[in-house]
This record gives sequence, C-alpha cells and structure tokens, in this order.
Amino acid sequence: MGQHKVYLAKIGKLKIVWSRELPAAPSSVTVIKDVGANGRSPLHRYFLSFVVEIQPEILPKTDNSVGIDLGIKTFATFSDGTKIDAPKPLKKRIKKLRKVKFVIIS
Repeated sequence: MGQHKVYLAKIGKLKIVWSRELPAAPSSVTVIKDVGANGRSPLHRYFLSFVVEIQPEILPKTDNSVGIDLGIKTFATFSDGTKIDAPKPLKKRIKKLRKVKFVIIS
C-alpha cells in the first residue's frame, strides 16, 4: 500500500484519495463501483472498503446511564426527555426535484 496508490491483485495499481488514515494494516479490501442515481449511467468511480483489526478502547467506568427509545416519528428519545427528530431526506429531495422540473419546463 503506497501513499497515493494501492495495488490490488487482478486489477493492478490504482490512484487513491484517502478519506482518513487507516489505524492498522488492512487484512482485506472490498471494491465498490459507484453507479449513477438511476443505476444506468456509471460515474466511473470506485470506493475501497478496508477491514482492519484494532484493539477496543476501554472507557472509564461511570455511574451515569441513559436510556434511548428509537421510534419512527421521533428518531430517538432519551430518558432525560431529549428528543431527536427523524431525518427527512426524501422530503428535501422532492422539493429539489420540483424546483428542477419547474426550471426545465419554463
């Protein structure tokens, strides 16, 4: 494994852009080909997923605890009453699609 290239058997050397440094040497890698949103137009991008083995971090003991209830309307409710709303990515994309359709039709 090099700084800006990685060698994969049966594929050869690939240029690589690291999203973060690996914490240990990888034991295996999975190659994922990125396809377009419609599944028909390839973007000619590949992603590499590395498997690495690390030692678990031992956290200090504490008397604090929290309960978490996962739901549909409210994504999570903590035992102290804090609520986290469910993400709504589809709603945002529908609004964006309507704007794009309006621009294309106009």
